[in-house]
Amino acid sequence: MKNALSALLLLLAAASARAADVNVRELIDRANKALRGDSSHGKLSMTIETPEWKRTLEIEGWNKERTYALILIRAPAKDKGETTLRRVNEMWVWMPKVERVIKIPPTMMHSTWQGSDFTYEDIVKADSIVKDYTHKLLSTKHEEGRTVYHIEAIPKPDAPVVWGKVITDVALYDADQAVVPLLEEDYSERNELIRTITLSDVKILGGRRVPSRLECVPAAKKGQRTVLVYHDLQFDVPLPEDFFSYQRLQKAAGG
Repeated sequence: MKNALSALLLLLAAASARAADVNVRELIDRANKALRGDSSHGKLSMTIETPEWKRTLEIEGWNKERTYALILIRAPAKDKGETTLRRVNEMWVWMPKVERVIKIPPTMMHSTWQGSDFTYEDIVKADSIVKDYTHKLLSTKHEEGRTVYHIEAIPKPDAPVVWGKVITDVALYDADQAVVPLLEEDYSERNELIRTITLSDVKILGGRRVPSRLECVPAAKKGQRTVLVYHDLQFDVPLPEDFFSYQRLQKAAGG
């Protein structure tokens, strides 16, 4: 009995040491990159639901590192060809219906994208949550096959961010050490919950463990939500920087 108790205490001490040694910023960084990697190509659908209407967009997207993204709407017909391009700190939208390119200023990065509950920054998977916030581990729990870290992110002084606080749940899987985001709660500067993003249906896509479903629910809009579902995802895609050229904005739909 004494030996068994000693072994149990050693296990608990080891688990506590592992939790203490966790690099929380690294967890956030890896979770933020889970659906994009160093480069990626994906196909997904986005469904926006309100009490009055519902619409679904079919989307194709390419990402490279933290600075390049090209997002193309494939359907429905009335939105087909609309393209969002990010190059480093600049962003443009090509609107084929009016044959016009609109430059998105930094002040609009947190504006709604396509009438959804996601923003331009969400869609291009920017890394503000990594570089503009400090991170604190609030709690840890071990579930079957994974450890879930409950983390608080507070913006750095003078950081150009919209959220006053972000709470996230991040899972580290025992089998392959994959880091998968599970939950994001975004709060205002007044500590009011603004929206909740739940990431679920974890599966293997492109050889990696990722959440294939994201549901964003705004706290103040009853009956409204936006759901992203990944149907196909490939990582480490060879994408030269000129793939994300300004000239490609108008040509992406045919490529």
